[in-house]
Amino acid sequence: MRKRCKKMAAVLAVAAAALLIWQHEAIWAKQEKPRIAQRPQRQVLRLWVCEEWMGSAAWLEAQCAAFERAHTGVSLRIRRVQPSELTAPDAVLPDVLLFAPGALAEPEALLLPVRGALPVRAELAAAGRWRGEQWGVPVAMGGYALLVNAEGYRDPETTALSQEAMEAAAQTAKGKQPAKHALQCAQGGALAYPAALLAQGGALRGGWPQGIAQARGGKTLPEDFARCTPDKAYGDFTGRRAMALLGTQRDLRRFSALCEAGKGFPFRVEAPKQAFTDQLLFAGVVRAGERSDATMALCAALLRHLTGGEAQQALTAQGLFPVRADVIGYDAEATPWLHAMAASLADEGVLVPNAFTWAQRREPFLSRSEAALSQGGIDLALDLWREESM
Repeated sequence: MRKRCKKMAAVLAVAAAALLIWQHEAIWAKQEKPRIAQRPQRQVLRLWVCEEWMGSAAWLEAQCAAFERAHTGVSLRIRRVQPSELTAPDAVLPDVLLFAPGALAEPEALLLPVRGALPVRAELAAAGRWRGEQWGVPVAMGGYALLVNAEGYRDPETTALSQEAMEAAAQTAKGKQPAKHALQCAQGGALAYPAALLAQGGALRGGWPQGIAQARGGKTLPEDFARCTPDKAYGDFTGRRAMALLGTQRDLRRFSALCEAGKGFPFRVEAPKQAFTDQLLFAGVVRAGERSDATMALCAALLRHLTGGEAQQALTAQGLFPVRADVIGYDAEATPWLHAMAASLADEGVLVPNAFTWAQRREPFLSRSEAALSQGGIDLALDLWREESM
């Protein structure tokens, strides 16, 4: 009997313990599990860049990083593309496109119209209009200038290319071989170098290139003038095979750096009398089937950021030029040559081709300009460069 009681007590103890465990688990099961804080979802904006001339990569990367810091949870992805990729059948298009003149012919098929006032110069903004609508916003620009070997200048302060200055520049520095050619100019791929040379206006009418040719004893233009690569043209100038070079801000920056390193020679810069540039970078919002209001707002904010005062001033770190009239740009004492280029581009009469008709009109203009130069004349009507909005 006593044994049976002990067994019963043991069974009851086990049952009681099991009941306690079940009650404990049931109580905990009723309680809500602690919530794990969800990470905020990052929003991605994709940017395509379709340009080859200006070296915008460093500036764009810096501005995209600044935009991300100002917009928590936003990531910008940059990809450089060719114009053919914009119309590829299987292309997954970006949110924002940055493009050079000639990259697009019919913007309404790819872009959305830009609404609201633009902080950029009116004459530059006009280059982004087509059929009465604004499709692209200029965000950066470059330009052209003549670099002249000044080793023989009697007056070190001379900057204007007068006949006296050209004769002085033609003098051979002691121990140096004379230049074989008066002037070198690249064909430039996407750039219109010969037309820019004609846009020098007064410099050409005063004797360019014939004046230099006379000073050089009849040596005029090299055989590959207006057909060589930009690097070949630059090499002819730095190698003293050409007395003058029509170059871009890139040529000016790297030759200035060469001189600072003690490997160059004295030079002067002649800014155009009639400013011309086809070096513009536009930004536009890409048309898409499904896009949230938040994404559209970010696209608009990015365009405002790229044309903002700080972003525009930051262009000078890359040797580029602002598109706003109220941005200081370059310091006249610290960077005199780039300041001179910027001053010429700041002229309201600057000739700028329309972004969306340039692909069609560029080749005929180049042919006419090259013919005019080879014939020693400047009969090309410069007002034809001013593309009116269609």
